[in-house]
Formats: sequence, C-alpha cells, structure tokens
Amino acid sequence: MEIDGVLAPYGGPVPAGYTVHETESAAWRAEAAIPPPRARGPQLALNPAVGRALAGLPADLVLVTSYTEGELEPLLPALGWDTVPPLVPLRNSGATYYLRPDDRVLSPHADIYLRSRAEEIALWARTHDRPVAWVRAGGHHTRLVTSRFGLVYPIVGPLLPYAADPATGLTEGDLQALRQWLEEMDARPEPALVVPRRCRDCGDRGTTVHDGRRIDRVHPDCGSCCECYCPDLTDDLFQPCGDLMRQQCPGCRCCTVCAGCHCG
Repeated sequence: MEIDGVLAPYGGPVPAGYTVHETESAAWRAEAAIPPPRARGPQLALNPAVGRALAGLPADLVLVTSYTEGELEPLLPALGWDTVPPLVPLRNSGATYYLRPDDRVLSPHADIYLRSRAEEIALWARTHDRPVAWVRAGGHHTRLVTSRFGLVYPIVGPLLPYAADPATGLTEGDLQALRQWLEEMDARPEPALVVPRRCRDCGDRGTTVHDGRRIDRVHPDCGSCCECYCPDLTDDLFQPCGDLMRQQCPGCRCCTVCAGCHCG
C-alpha cells in the first residue's frame, strides 16, 4: 500500500473526514533543495477511519513509501494504527518523494523512477510465496505490471496492481474490491509443502522455507531464479539454473531447463 494518493488524497478538495497534517520527510527535504523551491513542507490529508478499515482486511499490510518508520510514528493516530506496518525495502526509489507521472512539475522523472519501483516491488513479491496486491494512485503501475514487464520479472504468486483515484484516496468501493480479491486468493488450492535443497552447480544458496512454503532466492544481477525444483520433487539436488549455465529464455531471462519455470 502506498500513502501518496491512496491513504492521503491529493489533486482536489480535501474529502470529508480527512484532516491535513504537517509531516517530516528527509526525502522531501532532499527534493525541496532542488529548484524550484517548495513553498511549504509536506502535508498529508489523513482519515483514521480509512486506516482502520484497511487494517481490518484479511491480509498483511505492508507500506511502500519514502517515509521512514520514525517519520510515520507521529502520524499513527491520524492513520488509525497502533504501530507502523512493515516497509518494503526500496533501494533505488525510496529516496524519491513524488512519483506522480501526471504531474511533471512536482515529478519530472516519475516514469523512470516508477519503473524502478515496479522492479523493486516485483522482486520483493517473488520472495514471498503469497499473492500480493500493490495499491497506488493512478493506473501507471497497472500498465507496467500487466505489460511485458510481467515476463521479465515473474513471481511465484499473483501480483495485483490496483489503482486508486488520487483525488478521493482509498474508498469503500476500493476496500470491497480488495476484500473480494483476497477472498478469491484464499480460495486457491494450497501449494504443496516443500523443503530447502541445494543447487548442483553453486551449492546451498540459502533457500529458506517459512510455514512449509519455499522462499525463492533471486540472482541479484539478472533477476533469474536460482533454485528450481527439477527434474522432480524426489530429487534432493537442484538442476543448474539458467543464470548460472547461460540457459535462459531470451524474452524473460528465466531458466529454460526447469520444469517449474516461472515464465511457463
């Protein structure tokens, strides 16, 4: 879940029930130092009822934001939360305060940074053998995730790019749509239990299993899967993977020798 335009509406009158709060943001201060100067500090319009309704969904809430945990803690009453949810690590786009492709004044390079953020979200999602919904303002991330990008960065579980209207933020209709998607995901068959095993070529690369589910490791240079269960689950060794043996699909760069290759 992102904050800008989702939990904090912008681009229109402040909706009923929302209160504007002054905030502290190191990422904003860094961008504000670049001309043209900003007239005021960052502000967020927040509604604790929306935050509580969001936290009530049958899912684990994780934030995608340039705010740090310490910067969000003073806003907890306005967000309707007791503690700050976990934050997705954003090595490349975490220092960018605005990611608004429709606003070239505030965010002239938003398209570039948004693609970088989409890569980070996809690579983070593929370390969790669970469905992930990425909620942000506008539909630009939807076009990214549903395009060829989805082949370049395949993940284990479904990735839903959900768009909220930045002028209204998260609405009851959005919450209902997300709740319905979660129910559909809960109805999916449970994946088979797995145990970690080692790669024939590189040895143990630290594959872990959490609650009986495999957590894949990803090669940091090419994004290809490093531990593939093939030729079958009775083998206690891994096949050599594509990024190690140069046996990769030229379209998605994923391993071509694995029976369960993510690219299909």
